[in-house]
Amino acid sequence: MSAPDIRAVLFDMDGVLYAYDFEARLGLLESALEVSKEDIRSKIFDSGFDDQHDQGLIDVDSYISGIADRLGVPVRVGQWLAARKWAMAPEPAMLDLARALKANHQIALLTNNGQFLADAVAEVAPELPEIFEDRMFFSGVVGLSKDFSASFATLLNKLDWAPAQTLFVDDHAGYIEQAAAAGLHTHLFTDIDSLRATLAEFNVAV
Repeated sequence: MSAPDIRAVLFDMDGVLYAYDFEARLGLLESALEVSKEDIRSKIFDSGFDDQHDQGLIDVDSYISGIADRLGVPVRVGQWLAARKWAMAPEPAMLDLARALKANHQIALLTNNGQFLADAVAEVAPELPEIFEDRMFFSGVVGLSKDFSASFATLLNKLDWAPAQTLFVDDHAGYIEQAAAAGLHTHLFTDIDSLRATLAEFNVAV
């Protein structure tokens, strides 16, 4: 069987292009807000409230005020943003790989995050606008969650990409399954060497 003709690569952000330490984020929020990590985790993240913002169901103001209401303390946008930024670190080799791919392939980014992070991406992840330009897609902004295969079909139609010519790279097995169901080729990311091996199998030069 011949290798697929890969012409486009769709990247995840957290855990692929950027390291993301959720526990570090919780720790900084605990210190800043004087609320336990357990309460922050359960009332904001495990409760589904954060997911509502990632799905575009609540705007940034309602998101921040809702966090304050649920935690019972004042919360400033800057505090929440600082913790998100603290928890992220660029993966230079992966960012360089994306730049190299861009020379001969189309690339884009799809992340399950809301308007809050989309507004601040130039501050928390300045490499991404430089690399992906206007092809950064945040689920809460465009209404395309990686939890659903239809989102991948809709996004590729928007980009005019063929699923059979697109490789999706993510570190979350559930999202990989949804992309595969939409007809994309997929790579479950663990490290750059395994991704390079997949690209080589597909005859994608970087």
